[in-house]
Amino acid sequence: MAFMRKLPTGKFAVYWNDSNKTRHQKNFSSKAEAKQHLAMLELSPQKRQSTITLATLMANYRDTETVKKRGSRSETLRINALMRRPFASKVLADITPSDIQEFIDSRLQEPGQRKGTTISAATVIKEAHLLGTIFHFAQRQGLITDNLFKDIQLPKEPEHRERIASDEDIEKILISSGWDGESVPTTQLQLVAAAFLFACKTGMRAGEILAIEESWIDGRVIHLPKEATKTESKTDVALSKEALRILDLVRQSGGGRVLFSNLPSNIRDALWRKIRDRAGLGPVFDSKGRLIKEGLNFHDSRATFATWAASPDPKTGAPRLGLLALARQTGHKNLKMLQRYYRASAKDVALMLDA
Repeated sequence: MAFMRKLPTGKFAVYWNDSNKTRHQKNFSSKAEAKQHLAMLELSPQKRQSTITLATLMANYRDTETVKKRGSRSETLRINALMRRPFASKVLADITPSDIQEFIDSRLQEPGQRKGTTISAATVIKEAHLLGTIFHFAQRQGLITDNLFKDIQLPKEPEHRERIASDEDIEKILISSGWDGESVPTTQLQLVAAAFLFACKTGMRAGEILAIEESWIDGRVIHLPKEATKTESKTDVALSKEALRILDLVRQSGGGRVLFSNLPSNIRDALWRKIRDRAGLGPVFDSKGRLIKEGLNFHDSRATFATWAASPDPKTGAPRLGLLALARQTGHKNLKMLQRYYRASAKDVALMLDA
């Protein structure tokens, strides 16, 4: 049963249960909009499929589900782009698996950002998975009954990255950001370099680092609340002396309670690319646009730490961190996923064999 109620804020809320008897709520600025949504909910599933367009479904998912996610900004942009696709104007009753397959196949042929390239398989896979999630949402709402992704052929998963930051790379990053690594960072570019260096020493994600609060720090441990982690699980991150030194420098930069508050997360990536490209560490392509050498991404700092921590300590010959200790430090629950972050080169492995 669906019903409408006026809220103390002056907005109107519509409440309803889905096919699994889960309660939902959506707020509207006007009574007319709320009544329109209520009328739609009271239609039979068959009637709704013939009335609601895919674009409307996407907008509903964006406004009720995406907004709850930590990565809502990027997902919202992706949904908005999907809503402009021709097949999004179709009503749900007319959407077929062939529409989705045609979108995936044609998307792979579209030009990429670099001349002579096409959209990467990784991007198309992300978009397809998002579509699948939206259609699953529609099933829970009782809007569709069939699994439209049952026989969809997705592109082949791209090969895992092999890039880590070498000592030389880090030196270039410091130079291009204008930070010496020893003084208090005073500009946003310097804070980006400090965050990257800190990530290389801890394995923390960019979002976790930018959210660090003074209250989370307990000596040489950072207590990450579950709300601040990608896995939504509380994690304790150990700090080496070098990581603590970098953190102390950032503390003096004037960020206040949130140490990196002077570095908004929405511009961190753009500033990172500026530093990286200025350092000459961007991707390298040949004359036909084929990737010859991977560029250094901020997230490669996580693999840099994992590779260093799992490699033998020159003094003892044993890994600096055992597998379980490393997984605890990086917050990985799936050890198979952790394997992706160990990127020792064949040359380094050969040296280990001779140790």
